[in-house]
Amino acid sequence: MKRSRKTIPSTGNPSPSTRQTADPIADFLKRKMKSTTEVKGRTKRTAARLAIVAAISEKQLKPGDFLPAEKKLTDILGVSLGTVQAALRQLQVMGVVIRRRGFGSIIASVEPMARSVWHFRFVSKADGTPLRITDEDVWIDTTTETGDWSQYLGYARRYLRIRRRLTLQNGTHAGAEMFIDGSTTPGLENIEPSELGMVGIRPYLEEKFGIITTGATHFVKTVSLDAKSAKTFGLRAGNTMFEIHAKAYKQDRSPVYFQRIYVSVDKCGLNV
Repeated sequence: MKRSRKTIPSTGNPSPSTRQTADPIADFLKRKMKSTTEVKGRTKRTAARLAIVAAISEKQLKPGDFLPAEKKLTDILGVSLGTVQAALRQLQVMGVVIRRRGFGSIIASVEPMARSVWHFRFVSKADGTPLRITDEDVWIDTTTETGDWSQYLGYARRYLRIRRRLTLQNGTHAGAEMFIDGSTTPGLENIEPSELGMVGIRPYLEEKFGIITTGATHFVKTVSLDAKSAKTFGLRAGNTMFEIHAKAYKQDRSPVYFQRIYVSVDKCGLNV
């Protein structure tokens, strides 16, 4: 059944129904915030951070775009100003956004802070430009297995293991696993894994456990990826990969964590 429509005399001003009120970025962020908060154990800060990351990875926000003002984000995301600022700080550390007082927050065109988070930078083999991490899956467990990490960390009763499946800006997939002496980070294995999604582990360890990383050493080699690692990270066995070992330490040179990263040599290079 068709509905009749009244004709409203023109007053020279557009009627509310004809005004452009739609804000696609705000609508997208609202939808993502609703879905990200549905995960049990996820904090509002993490949900806000992941909603913004989704807007970038799904190209709703592009490099050089301004984010809505912080006060507007509180209305869009339904959280406090402090929560918005905490989420933006985390994204700033990862180099995802650039924040300047009185200027606003802009989506970064490159990942300038990657070195302070990863100790090195992924770069495009084609032109040498830095490659942003656009998406990742994170899972956490504990293990009593020994390996290169136990030689560095010492032989502990158990190790906390944080694994990441990464997607880079050029579509390359990579895998990373970090080992920490479980006695130094009590309870970390019980957090919702997305709390570590698109966030630097170094500032997280400092904030939550007072563990301050002051430096790291690296070892890089090329390997033919073994079947076990390929299955773990969803990569292809037999591919030639960079295998990167990073050993992070405190000011007194005592160990913080051991990290191992696999990334294909086909389209990626490293700047260490």
